Amino acid sequence: MGSKNVSLREDVYDMLKAEKAEGESFSDVVERVLRDDTGEHPLSDLVGAFDEGERELVDERRRRFREDVENRV
Repeated sequence: MGSKNVSLREDVYDMLKAEKAEGESFSDVVERVLRDDTGEHPLSDLVGAFDEGERELVDERRRRFREDVENRV
């Protein structure tokens, strides 16, 4: 599989780096954050921890984050 270079602002790089677990590549982090269009996400174990309004806020922020990433790539 090939690779691509992507430019990130330093603050976004720092956010990505903070999400990175030991032994995980940056590609792994991006894939983990963006995967699964079915609505499942890495925080699925928290389902039920938020009320409907809070869940909608989280979903909206996630949608905006994905759009921002797509627009930058």
